[in-house]
Amino acid sequence: MNILSILGIIIYLLIVLDVIQTTLSLQGGGWLTSRFSHFFWKGFLNISGKDGSSKFLSHAGYILLIAIVIIWVFALWSSMVLILYSNPGSIIQSSTKTTAGLWEVIYYSGFTLSTLGVGDFIAAGNYWRLLTTIYSFTGLILLTMSVTYFIPVLSAVIDQQKLGIKLSTLGSTPQEIVLNSWNKKDFSRLTNKIDDISDSIIKYSQHHRTYPVIHYFHNPNQSNNVVLQLARLYEALVILTHKIKKEKQPPLEDIRPLIVAFENYFKIISEVTHINIKEKNTAKISVAILQEHGLVSTTIEQKDIEENIMEKRRFFKTLLYQDGWEWADVEKEKLKI
Repeated sequence: MNILSILGIIIYLLIVLDVIQTTLSLQGGGWLTSRFSHFFWKGFLNISGKDGSSKFLSHAGYILLIAIVIIWVFALWSSMVLILYSNPGSIIQSSTKTTAGLWEVIYYSGFTLSTLGVGDFIAAGNYWRLLTTIYSFTGLILLTMSVTYFIPVLSAVIDQQKLGIKLSTLGSTPQEIVLNSWNKKDFSRLTNKIDDISDSIIKYSQHHRTYPVIHYFHNPNQSNNVVLQLARLYEALVILTHKIKKEKQPPLEDIRPLIVAFENYFKIISEVTHINIKEKNTAKISVAILQEHGLVSTTIEQKDIEENIMEKRRFFKTLLYQDGWEWADVEKEKLKI
């Protein structure tokens, strides 16, 4: 067995493993798919000028899906060509029995993967017939799995958009979310919705684990972009638990589902996006408007907030940057009272 054949076998095994991990595994995308997606998105983001509101970014998701399938097809195609071409006489012309050249091998490999089966070129022996059968089944399974993968991915993208819209109804800034939740007595306007919101965030997180590619289906609309809205909601949660006066804070039991949902979100997003938090500075928590309403404790300083909370705020800051936004966008929209 020569080097080209070994290389072809390695490529075949790597692509099959990547397809299985991406489409069937709950661990998310395969090694190749995950890294290609990451660099593909970085390229799109740089071309857009790192502007999250650019409509150009809204095309990244479906183009990425198409690109992934094309890579799978051409990699499998190339692996078969390498194996066959490195073994002269493995493929012959059906009528003249002459050995197939490079272009004929490429042609034969292509119609084998597509299960077309023209028949003008054939395998010269049992070993090559078996190889042809394996690649033919692989091509059929690849096309089937690609289609069945697309459907739940697009369904998960719809759920992602729905979550962004749902969270936008709470408010357009962290302070507005807190104020909209306050009924002059308690924060039941929010706590009554927490179970439903938490379930939606957990579902969104699990979709990210199973279909990491949905992370690159970008919504350029700042008012209901899911990453921005999650950052706003988490900032509102930090305000509720660390800035609001103790006697007015909602009971921990009421907001625990939301805390757990965010913990799950941070864990999964860290795994699937390979996020690297480089930003050490944390933006100051804005509570000026809440102070005017007498809701904020003046004795609690930002330095008194636990480091793990500040780390998660830095996580969101990095995530926003990678999505084309800045932390200022979390507070950008004007408060409407």
